[in-house]
Amino acid sequence: VPNHLPTRQLLQDAYAYSLEPVWTQDYISSNLTRNLMNVIADITGKPPTFRVGGNTGDQTYYHPELNVSAVALPNTTVTNTFNISNAWFEQWGSYFPQGTDFLYTLNLKDNSSAWANAVQEAAAAYSVLGDKLKLFELGNEIDHFINKGWRPSTWDVAMYIEQWRNISDQIVHSSWYEATDQPPKFQAAVFADPPWVPDQQDEIDDFDIINLTRAGLTEHDKIGSYAVHLYPQSTCDTTRWYRLSLDLLSNHSVLWHNVSQYVPQVAAADKAGIPLVFGETNSASCSGRSGISDTFGAALWNVDYVLLAASIGMPKVYFHLGANAEYSSFVPLPYQHKNESLSAGIRSLFYGHYFTAHVLASNTQQRIAQIPSANISDFSGYAIYSSGHHHRHSEDLNKLVFIDLQVWNGTQGLSNPSTLSTTDSTFHSAGQRPVREVSISTSWKQGTCLAITRLQAPGTNAKSEINVSGVSFESQTGKQVGEIQKEQVVVGKNGQVCFVMQAAEAVLIERK
Repeated sequence: VPNHLPTRQLLQDAYAYSLEPVWTQDYISSNLTRNLMNVIADITGKPPTFRVGGNTGDQTYYHPELNVSAVALPNTTVTNTFNISNAWFEQWGSYFPQGTDFLYTLNLKDNSSAWANAVQEAAAAYSVLGDKLKLFELGNEIDHFINKGWRPSTWDVAMYIEQWRNISDQIVHSSWYEATDQPPKFQAAVFADPPWVPDQQDEIDDFDIINLTRAGLTEHDKIGSYAVHLYPQSTCDTTRWYRLSLDLLSNHSVLWHNVSQYVPQVAAADKAGIPLVFGETNSASCSGRSGISDTFGAALWNVDYVLLAASIGMPKVYFHLGANAEYSSFVPLPYQHKNESLSAGIRSLFYGHYFTAHVLASNTQQRIAQIPSANISDFSGYAIYSSGHHHRHSEDLNKLVFIDLQVWNGTQGLSNPSTLSTTDSTFHSAGQRPVREVSISTSWKQGTCLAITRLQAPGTNAKSEINVSGVSFESQTGKQVGEIQKEQVVVGKNGQVCFVMQAAEAVLIERK
């Protein structure tokens, strides 16, 4: 590990969730979500942030007279209108662990009556959620608004900024907003299309952070963060469906290619003094694909993703949840899907979160850097430092994380009753599972005792039998099973640290 790597801030709650508004009631209808969020909070000291937003955010209408929590018409899978009242905010606002921060997406689509609906939604959300509500978004994936028929063909950054300021000014000058000490700020941008991908929509002007900040949307008093969305694969159309691959997901070079395109966007955000986050993401857009999104390979991918994003200066990653989505980390209720009866349960991605929580946990501010020599398609590594200086002094090295992304398909743990059985893997890798001997020179003193925590499973294709150094979770309740059994390793001469990793495994090494 070189002594002076460029580092970025690593937040306790770098791993966050985005929850589709129409699915909130499912997610709070059992104790599973709350129990799992408490598990994370107990490790990191802070529960994960929840963004309640997504496609249905722009189809949500506030009706103060409704005495039921929410009404979706015509049905929740193809919702055109989602009607809410204060009772809806109360339901999910009181469910999550104490200390949970919320972000709520307002309806930008409906621009009738000077956005009266969005302004009312904001007031209602704050009246119920109070200081738990940290951020508002104005609209979801606003660069798709022409394509959806919600804006004219002249829709561009300038028009967006004008409308954004109109609504945000109305909210900021509301009596409730002016009366509060810590009013919610705004998460601006909320763009879907990645900068290097030819535009999938028909906007006349690229919606990106460079153009947005250049055009002057940089109000610090209002904007807490900018957001972009990223889905590396997609099930939305036949062409992209055929390209779906677990080998492409569980691949650090592909992830680096996807994430590094945001480096210029981060630079523009940094110049404005406002952080840029991945405000909605998952393995494949349009709800994911079982057999890829719910495998152990996806768990390794999401650990790598959160740490890589943080290392380039994107401090939060929000993984999207839908109760019937094949990429969801956990499913709160049983449901019928593609002619199968699926149970409530925990899928592989949550184990990625649980492992990542141990990386994020710290009593002091942590900073993260990629390790240049551990940056190939099937292997990645990160150095994590404690303290607040911009350039590390070598003695500040706190933790090391290594992720082996070799695709190795085993013969165990292939099914999970909360996932589609038709996607259970039938392809197994031949021979013995490869083992990698890793040796790294560090600034740690000879004789220092280190502890190793492992994220492990029978193979890349596993949907179950996943654990973190012996800890697993009861699928229905989220109750922890077992205690963490950390291995010990001692630092050798000249700071050498040597250990062994299996193919398809992640390790966390930290000072005891």
